[in-house]
Amino acid sequence: MTESILPIIWYFIICGELGLYILLDGANLGIGILSLFPQKEEERGIMMRLLGPIWNANETWLLVAAGSLFGAFPLVYAVGLNALYIPAGVILIGLALRAVSFEFHAYANNKRFWSGMFGVASAILVAGQGLALGGLLSGVKVVDGKFAGSLFDFATPVTFLITIGIFFSYLVLGYAYLIRNSSYQNSNETFPRILIAAGGTFIALLGATFLLPETNYVFFDRWTMSPTMYYLFALAGVIGFVSVTLAYYVIKKIHLERVYYLCLGIFVLGALGMLIGTYPYLLPGSITIFEAASPDSTLSFMLWGIGPILPIILLYNFYLHKIFARKTEGGY
Repeated sequence: MTESILPIIWYFIICGELGLYILLDGANLGIGILSLFPQKEEERGIMMRLLGPIWNANETWLLVAAGSLFGAFPLVYAVGLNALYIPAGVILIGLALRAVSFEFHAYANNKRFWSGMFGVASAILVAGQGLALGGLLSGVKVVDGKFAGSLFDFATPVTFLITIGIFFSYLVLGYAYLIRNSSYQNSNETFPRILIAAGGTFIALLGATFLLPETNYVFFDRWTMSPTMYYLFALAGVIGFVSVTLAYYVIKKIHLERVYYLCLGIFVLGALGMLIGTYPYLLPGSITIFEAASPDSTLSFMLWGIGPILPIILLYNFYLHKIFARKTEGGY
């Protein structure tokens, strides 16, 4: 393999790992936030039972992605953590509190308190993810391979809108997962809330899309140069079609088993559009994958050492989701 191929391979491996984490754990985070809504404790019990067998497995992808990034692109790992200390801290707090509250909920007498804490932890984790992604897309100041900005550079209007958009999108994904795996769709409030959350997602992310060119000109270039502009407009059209189909199914309350997969499709298409808009940058506008990559020997060693583990993780995630895909009625 040539030196230019290995960074590209690891770039797509890490993007795939992060994408799987978002797709698999996004619904769980949305369900966690939904547990904060006024409802019967029995309904919260159904939510917690749905998450029980799979939530730890989902987070495996986040750990694997972090390890892969550290080994394959250490410069991005170092600069990114310096630029995003606060979002990274928020994510760690959310992860820790989420794990503690979930385990305590299973054995505590006061389940309402711990289900509430689980919801708070999920909201904290989602906020951390939004702040981190928004901070990266807003641009990171790098001079001579070192972070040259301030602690609060991540706090931009783009970051604020992206955080809101991710929050609402996870709510939609959480509702869709509940409809697919439980009798939660019997609630009359479910479908209007899906439409409201989807509308919030659309408005927030559309606003962020318009502001991004002012913050980071990489995105402006991608939307105005060939051939990337054709790919991006085509993806936008497909996302629009899938979104309209999703709204139609929800309004008519038909083909409910497809709602979750349509949501996943929108996430995948949106992520693909973001990759087209940023490649080959890992820190948009600052550091490319080729500048940040480890030596060729390290990347080769990682590919043959870690690579075979990834299909194993993928298989056991698939197995868990297949086994526990049946409808859930009882509490936890």
